[in-house]
Amino acid sequence: MKVISESYLRDLFRKDVPETFRLEEGQILTPSASQLLGEKGVKVVRGAQEPCSSQPETAPKKSEAEKVAGPKYVSAIDGGFYETKPEHMTQLTGNRLVPKDHPRIVFRGRLDTCQGEILLLQAKAHEAGKKALVTDLSEILEWTRDIMRRDVLDTPVPEKPIIGLSDAELRAHSHNPKKYFGIGHLLPTYDMGELILGLNRLRALVREMEVSAVSALKEAFQLDKPDIVQALNRMSSALYIMMLKDKGGIYK
Repeated sequence: MKVISESYLRDLFRKDVPETFRLEEGQILTPSASQLLGEKGVKVVRGAQEPCSSQPETAPKKSEAEKVAGPKYVSAIDGGFYETKPEHMTQLTGNRLVPKDHPRIVFRGRLDTCQGEILLLQAKAHEAGKKALVTDLSEILEWTRDIMRRDVLDTPVPEKPIIGLSDAELRAHSHNPKKYFGIGHLLPTYDMGELILGLNRLRALVREMEVSAVSALKEAFQLDKPDIVQALNRMSSALYIMMLKDKGGIYK
């Protein structure tokens, strides 16, 4: 493997974090992988060399209090230290800071916008008396919140059903609407009604978020955190199915 990514290291360290990591000749660490090694205190060994150390052997040892305290904030870009958070920066994970226009932060902003749109559509569905649609939208809302939470905490998104359907069932229902809903595929038009058009808008927003997530999580031709992209793909399929359910008269 030529490029060592953060996701590769996280899989490697899932059971045990070693004291050293050997980087073979020609291999490259991505910036986030290098940051992860530093955070976990793993020393990098290049080829047959001795472990690399950030301090000379003669450097005085830090006291236990100094080890525990550490810097309040650390730049995830250049490793700089901050005691107060600059206005133009925000937290990526833990105390790691990035500029507010960082792709991961832009992605989280899109998640936030999507949550606002879901809530507005829920209010309209509630006014229309469509309780089942309100319930399904609540699940979509929780998915976006869970993705946001897990991206911030840097934990994987678990595989689970959405609107009561597994991955295989989502694919079957969205690819064969005639069989499951008695109608053909939808090409949205202005006269379909506000709820279906609102669902279609949400579906388009989720597709945009999926592209944003790929841009934010792609490192050296490898996708870090593919679980987030997969979850967004499932969400867009679920929203299309919800459009079919409304058009087919399933939402009462």
